[in-house]
This record gives sequence, structure tokens and C-alpha cells, in this order.
Amino acid sequence: MDPIMIRTEHIREWSNEYRLINPEAIRNMELSMRSTGQLQPLILLKNDQGYHIIDGIKRYRAALEIGLDKMQSFVFEVDVVMAKAMILHYNRHSSSLSMYEQGLIVRSLVQDHRLSQREIAGVLRQSHSWVCRRLSLVERLVPEVQDALRMGSITVSHGRELVKLPRGNQKQALAVVIQERLNSRESAILVEKLLKTTGVEDTGYILDHSREVIRRALQQDKLYDSRLSEHGNRLLKARELLHLQVNILGGVLQSEYTAQLPDEQKAVVLPPLNELVAPMGRLTEMINQTLRSYER
Repeated sequence: MDPIMIRTEHIREWSNEYRLINPEAIRNMELSMRSTGQLQPLILLKNDQGYHIIDGIKRYRAALEIGLDKMQSFVFEVDVVMAKAMILHYNRHSSSLSMYEQGLIVRSLVQDHRLSQREIAGVLRQSHSWVCRRLSLVERLVPEVQDALRMGSITVSHGRELVKLPRGNQKQALAVVIQERLNSRESAILVEKLLKTTGVEDTGYILDHSREVIRRALQQDKLYDSRLSEHGNRLLKARELLHLQVNILGGVLQSEYTAQLPDEQKAVVLPPLNELVAPMGRLTEMINQTLRSYER
């Protein structure tokens, strides 16, 4: 199947209600198309109302800025359900379609076409759990958060954090995220602190003093590594804390004042120190076992 040329004036942005358009991404696409031209054809749905974009909104908007009067396009005449499935299909192997955008399509299939979640899973060739997760993300976000996502005031990463909060707390947290210009990591800390609060006063303090709360949390969490899972970060922190304490104990033991302790004080101090020998030996063996398991 070869692409055909479709006049730009006949193309409509049918799928933009399911997409979050980043102005910077469009500018980058415009720069690319000015230097290399249109490298990938649009994917269009043809019906009685004309040609509607299934995939290629950024290319289309960049073409309008450049002033192209025709665009290479693959044209399909399919029903609307299949067209929505094609939006997901053509973005399956890229990161251009976020989980939230996928959820918007899933919700549309539920609300507009009365499909069950299992039917949607079959149409999209995804698991039932995949459909549930994306539908849940959209349905659990309050309208204000969804509007902020569409307007680009927050990112999808912010949305994934805010959705963890009860719906009654999302709007207040959203205001803090926007006002304080929190990044996704800072937003995650804010949400974590809010989820751990038990009273209105504590919640109010966190919202009113978010920067201070986040700063203290980051100071206590300097060992956080985004490459690691929660358990991986726990292991890293435990190692660093032990290393710190070993250095402290080692320094005290090697001090000249330790050797000068009178016998009555040594009688108090030495037994607890001796109790560390066996646990340290077991810890050494566990570390060696873990290292050997990774070497296999």
C-alpha cells in the first residue's frame, strides 16, 4: 500500500481529544520537517465528513506552520471503534502515547460504544488488567487534574502521583504542584506525605509548607536512586547506614582513649562489643552468598 497525497485543508483533527499535545514537540517536528520534509505519512480515517487524523497530529500541525498544502497519507475506511484501536496500534512501539491518553481511548470505548472491558481488551489485543489500569487512571482523576493535563500545566508523571490521593484531596494538591512548580519527584514526596497524614491540621500544614516538607524529606532521602525499586533503595540505604556506623565504631575503637579505659569500664563495654562478633560474621556470610548468586 502506497501513501497518497491529501490536501491539508481537507484533513481534520478527529483524535485530538484523546491526545495531549506538547507545543515544544510540535516546534521540534516543525524544525525537522523544514530540514528533511515529511518522513512518515499520516494515518487517516475517511468517512462522509472527510479525512480525520488517526496518527500524525504533530506532523499535521507542523505542516500548517510550514504552509504545506498536501501531505503524504495512508487512508483507511474503517468504523470508529477500529479507528480508535488504530490510534493505540500506531503508537504501541513508541512513548508518544501516555498511559493517560490510552485511558482516554479506553474510556471512550466504554462510554461512547458501550463495550465491556473484556471486549475492549479483545479489540485492542491487550490484557484485561491493562484495560483496567488505564480506565482506573482516568476515572479516579478529578476533572481539574484532567484539565491541567490537557492544558499542559502538569505532566502525566504528575497525574500518576496525584491519582494516588483520594479525589477530595487532588484539587488542593494540584494547586500546590502548579503554584510551587514541583517536579515529578517532589510531587511524589508531597503525595506520600499527604497519604500518611491522619488529621486536617497535618494536611493543612503540608499543603501550606510544601517546600519545607519536601526539602526535609529530600535531606533525609539523599540515597534515593531512581534506577532502583523500593526494595533496591531500601537495600542501598541499609548498606550506607551500616557503613556509616561501622566507620564511627571503628574510629572510636581505634582511639587512644579506648585503650586507656580503666578495667571497671572495660568490664561494662567489652561484653556488648563481643555480642557484635557473631552477627557481623553472619552478615558477612549473607553478603558473600548474595554476591555469589549474582556471579552465577
